[in-house]
Amino acid sequence: MKKLKPWQIVLLVIFYPVGIIYLIVWLCNRDKKTAVPPAMPSVVLREFNTKVVGVTFGNSDGTSRQDIVKACKPGDDIIFKPVPTAEYPDAVGVFNKRGQQLGHLGADLAAELKSKYPNNPMSVTVNNITGGGDKNYGCNLHITIYQ
Repeated sequence: MKKLKPWQIVLLVIFYPVGIIYLIVWLCNRDKKTAVPPAMPSVVLREFNTKVVGVTFGNSDGTSRQDIVKACKPGDDIIFKPVPTAEYPDAVGVFNKRGQQLGHLGADLAAELKSKYPNNPMSVTVNNITGGGDKNYGCNLHITIYQ
C-alpha cells in the first residue's frame, strides 16, 4: 500500500469525520417529509359561536364529559363526527384531538351543517369554558366555515 503524504492525512482527518456525520444526518432525515400545514381557504362563508350540548352526560366508555371539558383550553382544536341514533339521525358529536367526546352539537345546528355545508372545510376551536366550582362546566365553540 502506498504511503500517504502529510497533506493527504490532514485532508482525511478533516473531511472523513465530516462525511460520516453528513451521512448519518442524511440517513436520519431521508424519510421525514417536511410537514406543511394545508392552507385554509381564505373565503369565509360563516363564522359564529355555539355551545356544546350534553356535557353533563357520561360517555359510553365510562369517561366523564365534565372532566374532559374541564381539561379543555381556549384555542384547542375540535373535531366533529357523525354519531347518529334512532332518535337523532343527524347527531354530530364534538370530540377533542385525543378522540374524547365532549358532547354534541344542538340538533338544529347539526341538521343545518349537514344540509347547507356538507363538504365545506371548517375550523372549529374551543372559544371558552364556562362554569366550574358548584356549577357544571360548559364549552363554547368558535366555528368558521369556508367556501
